[in-house]
Amino acid sequence: MSENMTTSSAKNPAPHFTANEQTKQTGRKRDDRRTRRTVDALQKSLIKLLLKKSLRDITITELTELADISRTTFYLHYTDINDLFSNLEDDTYKRFEKIIHESLVDSSMILHIEVDKSGNVQLPGIYEVFKFIDDNTDLCIILLTNPDSTFLSRIWEEGRTTLMNKTASTHNGKANRAVEYYYYAIANGVRGLIEHWLETGMKESVDEVYRISTDYILHNLSFLQRESTQQKGIAQP
Repeated sequence: MSENMTTSSAKNPAPHFTANEQTKQTGRKRDDRRTRRTVDALQKSLIKLLLKKSLRDITITELTELADISRTTFYLHYTDINDLFSNLEDDTYKRFEKIIHESLVDSSMILHIEVDKSGNVQLPGIYEVFKFIDDNTDLCIILLTNPDSTFLSRIWEEGRTTLMNKTASTHNGKANRAVEYYYYAIANGVRGLIEHWLETGMKESVDEVYRISTDYILHNLSFLQRESTQQKGIAQP
């Protein structure tokens, strides 16, 4: 055993950094932290300003003053205000893209469904959505209501494409149309629920609004089950 360990260690020696290399590594980490702080400050300041005015009315001067960052530092990271907004939107989109794929890509069902110890049906991806909104309320208000935002259209299209690609090989054309209609009915229903939740001051807890949304999604899933049954009946001789 000791011989094998010695051989393995010899084949894969631990990396050794010179004093100069270690200094560079430390410098990179420090720069990375500084960059993250700068980006975070600029994004948070942009969100605050967007709650009061439109994107086109925000100047770099007022943004950098609010973020306590110089204009020179701003231009090291972004070309203009639109570039900053696009990056903010992209960062959020990537989080939701992951949720979409985890929610819609399942080996046996259209939706990824789990059942807890009490026998209650759960949609983990939907809970993540409401938890994210609760943790980032101002950001979500901006992305849902700002006319310059393409976030919603990108999310709906990603969800539709993911779902239709999944069902294409298991359903015929008519069934796929039913799946597409189901998706848009659910997507717009959940969007309306989220908007109402935000507009009414988020009076319900994350758990409460998640349960309402889950019940709505699962109740309407019976539409697809009926369509599937009808298709099987037609297929039978």
